[in-house]
Amino acid sequence: MLILFGSPYVGQLRSSLRSSFPEEYPWIIGGVTATAVVGAIGWAVVHLRQSRYDSSPAPSARQPLWVRYTLIITAVAVSAGYARAVSTGESEVDLVEAFHFVEYGLVAYLFYRAWRRRSDVSGVALAAGAGLALGIADEWVQWFVPGRVGEMHDILLNAVAVGCGLLVSIAVHPPASLALPMRRASRLALGAAASGLLLAFAGFVDCVHLGYEIQDGKAGAFRSRYDMTALAAAAANRPARWKASPPPVGGFRHEDHYLSEGEWHVQRRTIAVGTRDWRTALREDAILERFYAPVLEIRGRWSEEQRSEFERNAHGLEQAAYRSDAAPYPIYVINRKAFWTVTLLIAAAVVWLASRV
Repeated sequence: MLILFGSPYVGQLRSSLRSSFPEEYPWIIGGVTATAVVGAIGWAVVHLRQSRYDSSPAPSARQPLWVRYTLIITAVAVSAGYARAVSTGESEVDLVEAFHFVEYGLVAYLFYRAWRRRSDVSGVALAAGAGLALGIADEWVQWFVPGRVGEMHDILLNAVAVGCGLLVSIAVHPPASLALPMRRASRLALGAAASGLLLAFAGFVDCVHLGYEIQDGKAGAFRSRYDMTALAAAAANRPARWKASPPPVGGFRHEDHYLSEGEWHVQRRTIAVGTRDWRTALREDAILERFYAPVLEIRGRWSEEQRSEFERNAHGLEQAAYRSDAAPYPIYVINRKAFWTVTLLIAAAVVWLASRV
């Protein structure tokens, strides 16, 4: 609950740290993460060394020590390999993502401790499912908060962190049993949990990653979570709404995703001007003028002199086809009815198979 409902404020905390300690900020985040990781590994090794001298270990703990050490080494290798594979090269971003392994590794351990004495593998499965469900909910909450980014990439990161946390947990506290569930009620519970997790993930994907490709003869093509009708409606009603209640800059508030999309294109336009990519700058400005004009009123519209200068610089290039890459995360153009039909069929099949196997 602390992770879920505290997530909107984590961005503000990081911003405060960054503004107060701009040079020390990466060292603070990196130091906390490294200390937690080294402490967790050290605790696990000490626990395993002590278990060698236990004169009457529980039956579940009678695993060769080399197997348990292998699980810990595997967890460390997987986490390090995944972090390296998805590294952005930006130290602040990579350190924050590395902290996910601490956060969700601990979550996995706590859930595992709650269920590990179950008489079959469901204890491990339920711990994994609960950790992943929290990871989905956490990212979903962040999607509604400006300054936080909730997307599928982070859910996968949380899932890998949960898996690594479970490997260490199993090494330190072996489960009571890893037998397949024999009772039909237990199988149904696992099937229902898996189906619920699938539906939650599908809901997140629908909310965050499904959208439309907008084609415009002058501006080019870009992807949005709004279709043409919704974009026109937002462009019509935002001026009155923002006049009555101007969008605040910074602070905690509910995110206006129409404003956020417009800001994507403002940022892309600014980057294009900085790199003297005049064609991209002009096309992004055309997208803004055509679909996000209210955003320009509060974030900055070009003067006629600026536009004329950029058009002269882009002479001969403006006719080429253009597809905007302003969106910071993937937006997929998938028919929602087909998407949910397939999802519901898979969820139903999982429950049916759980009852029949």
